[in-house]
Amino acid sequence: MSQATTPTRRDRKKQQTRQAIGEAAMRLFLQRGFDAVTVADVAREADVAVQTVFNHFPSKEDLFFQERDGYVSLPSRAVRSRGTGETVAQALARGYLRLLGDYHVAGLLLQSIDYQRTLDASPALRGRELELRQERESLLAAALAEDAPPLSEGLRPALMAAFASAVDRVLDAEVRRRLLAGEPAGQVQSSVEPMVVELFAVAEAACGKVGAPA
Repeated sequence: MSQATTPTRRDRKKQQTRQAIGEAAMRLFLQRGFDAVTVADVAREADVAVQTVFNHFPSKEDLFFQERDGYVSLPSRAVRSRGTGETVAQALARGYLRLLGDYHVAGLLLQSIDYQRTLDASPALRGRELELRQERESLLAAALAEDAPPLSEGLRPALMAAFASAVDRVLDAEVRRRLLAGEPAGQVQSSVEPMVVELFAVAEAACGKVGAPA
């Protein structure tokens, strides 16, 4: 049985540098707006060279979407890792609620409001977000296509992936609405949980009723 490799001092230093750059970038983006901040500004704020920033983040947009890999792969991973008897809808709900819980524990739910405002104000970020959502849908559709019928049949994988993406957007908007209304983050998390479970279940049921091609 293989053992996890212990990070070296060099690995830890690289991770610390990456984290410092990421935190500096988000601080500036939320204060000034994405388009008003340059990579050189981020390098100065993090006290590193511009090339060091690019060593960790290939583009300025990657500085904003720092958790892109986890975000993009979350639904497909949730579907592939589901337990015996767990439906696709339940797996997707579990993944969404885990992410929401992680944000609450880290104290990032309130920050998500400023994050979304910054994103909405930048055409470059809106375009990149659309690309990430499409990539996310494609990965989920691929995972569903490998699964058992009926969701693996015909156009159902792509349809279910599109439904799941729509559910994500609706839930994200509801979370932000409640936070803006002054509802405590912990209360928001608990109050949306039934909605999360119900909406993904409705999406799966609707997709399952779509007739398979002859």
